[in-house]
Amino acid sequence: MKVCFFGTYEKNYPSNRIIIKGLKKNGIDIVECHVSLWEKYRNKHGNFLKLFSMFKLAVGLVSAYARLCFVFFSKCRNVNVIIVGYIGQLDIFFLKALLLFKKNKPKILFVPLVSLYDTVIADRGLSSKNNLFAKLLFYIDRFSFKMADIIIFDTNEHINYISNLFSLDKSKFKRVWVGADEDIFFPRCSPSDKGRLGGVFTVLFIGKYIPLHGLEYIIKAAKFLENEDKSVKIKIIGSGQLDEEIMNLRKKLKIKNIDFVKWIEYNELINEINKADVILGIFGGTNKSSRVIPNKVFQAIACKKAVITGDSSAIRELFTDKENILLCENRNAESLKNAILEIKNDNELKNKIAENSYFLFQKDLNSEKIGKMVADIIIDLKK
Repeated sequence: MKVCFFGTYEKNYPSNRIIIKGLKKNGIDIVECHVSLWEKYRNKHGNFLKLFSMFKLAVGLVSAYARLCFVFFSKCRNVNVIIVGYIGQLDIFFLKALLLFKKNKPKILFVPLVSLYDTVIADRGLSSKNNLFAKLLFYIDRFSFKMADIIIFDTNEHINYISNLFSLDKSKFKRVWVGADEDIFFPRCSPSDKGRLGGVFTVLFIGKYIPLHGLEYIIKAAKFLENEDKSVKIKIIGSGQLDEEIMNLRKKLKIKNIDFVKWIEYNELINEINKADVILGIFGGTNKSSRVIPNKVFQAIACKKAVITGDSSAIRELFTDKENILLCENRNAESLKNAILEIKNDNELKNKIAENSYFLFQKDLNSEKIGKMVADIIIDLKK
């Protein structure tokens, strides 16, 4: 079985690299037909959507596709299946044009991870739902999904939403967990293994400042904790769309127990995760938060760390409250504060959640297991 991983996908984005690594571990011959583009745009919000930035992106796409055309016909002559990874909605249109020149048409497996329309318009609210840009994103999504033979999303809740939103046959979709790369994220000895130095209990959040993540509830929970338990310290690593709002809230509440770090390199995340006592997930309570399980959750459990996140139907597809995760109410700073204190004051519960979630990761969520799920889909696709 020979498979082509095609497009301008972000080469080091977790889902892309895990699928490629996992397929190789399952004996699938992978040919990467790739030209870099999206790696240049770390923050895809705000100024990124302005006219000049979009013009630069269009020029970049034309250049990338010219080079991709050459790579495709030199590398992907005899492939059985073509996988289009994240971010790949535009790549599928180009791929379909290229396939007009091939006699034997490979099947297309699409791993979009997200809907552009849902992310930019519905979730982040970066543009009105009624304007031309929103409609353009909607139809880019819809037709790119229709062009694929099989589409992979991360949860059944996500599949139900996307299939209904774009009026697509649900049988085209398959659920594959996001997982984590065990060669990057794994347990390391840290001060928390031997008792915290100075009695500090460290709570870590990593992610973009977007509505999905609910940063404002983390900050308000931190303010509650200032008055109830001064040994709890929160570290927030990230930046993004809501930078100004978050910094204004920080000043307004005069927060003293949060350390803000703008960003660190991807391969340094493991050190921060392993130094923390507990990792935070998402708390925004947006519609999208009810149907996704974010990368950070999988990365944390791969490091054998207990995770606190907002309750949702998506999270319960894989996790069980107080067995391998600790859930709290979304959009509720007091509920989050209580969850942090509960896990801080119950070391047995913290260790139980960490151990059980790590067992779940090893059993179902490492790259080999994720690769097996995708490999099975590919095999079925070729029957």
